[in-house]
Amino acid sequence: MRAFVGTTRDPSDNRVQRPIRGENMVFAVDAGGRMNSWRAVLLSILAGVVPGLLDAQEPLTPESMNHNVNIASAEFSPTAPEMAVLTNRSGSLKIWLMAADGSNARMLIEDDQAEASPVWSPDGRRIAFLRATEGAQDIWTVNRDGDDLRRITHDPEGERALAWGPFGRRIAFLSDRSGHQDVFVVDVESGTVEQITSETNPWDEFRWAPVWSPDGGAIAYVSNRSEPWADDVWLAELETGVNRKLTADLHVMSTPIWSPDGRLIAFNAVRESEFWYGDQSDIYLVTVATGDVERLDMNTHVSDGNGGVRMGWAPDSQSIFFRYQWEGDSNLWRVGVEGGVATKLTYEEGSFRNFSISGDGSAIAYVRSTPIRGGEVHVFRLDGGAPVRLTDWFRPYSAVRAPRKISFRAKDGKYILGYLYLPADFDREAEYPALVQVHGGGNNAYGNGFNPLEQFLAQQGFVVLAIEYRGSAGHGREFQDLAAGEWAAGQGWDAVAAAEYLQSLPYTNGRIGIYGGSYGGIMTLAALTRDSAPFHAAAPLYGIYDWAGAYEHGDRLMQFWVVEGHFGFKPDENPDFFEHTASIRHLDRVRSGIPFLIMHGELDRRAPYQQSEELAAALRARGNPVEFHSYPDEGHGFRRPENRVHAHGRLLAFFQQHLVSRPASEED
Repeated sequence: MRAFVGTTRDPSDNRVQRPIRGENMVFAVDAGGRMNSWRAVLLSILAGVVPGLLDAQEPLTPESMNHNVNIASAEFSPTAPEMAVLTNRSGSLKIWLMAADGSNARMLIEDDQAEASPVWSPDGRRIAFLRATEGAQDIWTVNRDGDDLRRITHDPEGERALAWGPFGRRIAFLSDRSGHQDVFVVDVESGTVEQITSETNPWDEFRWAPVWSPDGGAIAYVSNRSEPWADDVWLAELETGVNRKLTADLHVMSTPIWSPDGRLIAFNAVRESEFWYGDQSDIYLVTVATGDVERLDMNTHVSDGNGGVRMGWAPDSQSIFFRYQWEGDSNLWRVGVEGGVATKLTYEEGSFRNFSISGDGSAIAYVRSTPIRGGEVHVFRLDGGAPVRLTDWFRPYSAVRAPRKISFRAKDGKYILGYLYLPADFDREAEYPALVQVHGGGNNAYGNGFNPLEQFLAQQGFVVLAIEYRGSAGHGREFQDLAAGEWAAGQGWDAVAAAEYLQSLPYTNGRIGIYGGSYGGIMTLAALTRDSAPFHAAAPLYGIYDWAGAYEHGDRLMQFWVVEGHFGFKPDENPDFFEHTASIRHLDRVRSGIPFLIMHGELDRRAPYQQSEELAAALRARGNPVEFHSYPDEGHGFRRPENRVHAHGRLLAFFQQHLVSRPASEED
């Protein structure tokens, strides 16, 4: 869980919180206000124009871990060495502009209204973004100097996924004002809105975004209108109004990207006949003129974030950049349109998601976190070298240590990667309670970035082992295949093995807890219903314990995921299979003395809230102690800072209560 929500700053004070070396650099500027030397800026990056010393460190607490600086994105201007950075550095999420070397950082709009999803106009003079003023998010635009703020749409249903047209006159977006997630286009000057597609996706399918053709004559998008479980690339021809399907027999995983020359559309996908390889998809290319679709044959895969991470074209349309995560670390890769050998650009420890390519194609920017600090803006020059960190905005915590990557042996003899967090004052002669952390996402991965909750629990005296159980991404498709047919069932043995490994360590007290959110909640109960003997406390958070019930009450992506995880079967088509993977049906394997902490948002439709209600009732009926907290204003996960602070505090108190050493005479 990553949770950073704010810091304090007077919105009327436009001063940058920390001086950044290079802020007083002078750049030559042309009549249009554009810096005329990308090379000079990038050379200054190599010369070391990077932030200075770290600020004084502060303790890591539930409050401080949820109120640090978060950088959500960094987007290069298409025409100048400048980027728009979305960050809560001022207290709320705001757009900041800074030069491409990290200097001259300034807030774009000086008010207390939060912003989201900044998108540059093609000429680099304006920025479109989302702002909620009457409950729902509308589209706004502003000049790059912060002047001429305009509200473009007035929609009670809200907009998302902005895409500025190539000539700057129109913005495409997605909205469910039609009852579905459909593509709309708004004229920037008049505010006139035109609906481009119909019944594109269910209203609760929030992946993907519309993409303009370079000539502005068409919009590519992803839709499942042809078949409930099909996610295909479609093309809307704006002049004729014709919508045509470009793909078949594929599950499209990412927003398509149109080559600058207009000839090709690239996207990530897996075949319908394949397992849904989350974060290990293939690259496919569509030749727009002919409609031919081919898979790019290469030596690796793409980590697409289950639709949340895009690839990027080189300006010459001859190669594609993408992200791949291997054994927890995310790095940049490149492959030519001919396929073959993809090569790695960066060799960094840590994690990032989306990235932005500079207008001249000379650099890539992204927000990367490391095992000991939160996300900062980094830039990599495409002519080679090492990435450079541009910002120094995250406030470092005291006593933070990078986890050790270790392996432990699973029940079947295979070895599993784990991240071992030790207490800050670790003493090998002492004995500590221990925790198994199981990540969310299922076929995603834990990620070797900054994980504040594990750091916090370790500082509070726990040995924490976060595991990449079978099915996780970043270890090859064959490793994901090990989980096929065993979601929430046989997968759980890896967490059991992790607990047994912790018990074998001479510096643990033998008392083991387990926790995780979303699929981590699923895995928590999966482990206990395989073998509860090594465990003494469990915290399944906003998880799923009956896949049939999740299919009935979940959103579209959950329903899709349930079917994919059960070899294409719906619950009524193979009830025995769903009985096997419903961990709530196997509670007789759980020791009745094990206490449970269950926490869930009442608005959750990804992992429906009813799942936790039913689990709590079933456990209490068996005699297990249950502490249950619901959050009426939360959906999936804990997003509101006050809820995160409460949830993290309760998690600590729960494990402190149940995992400290007890007299030998006391029964579990």
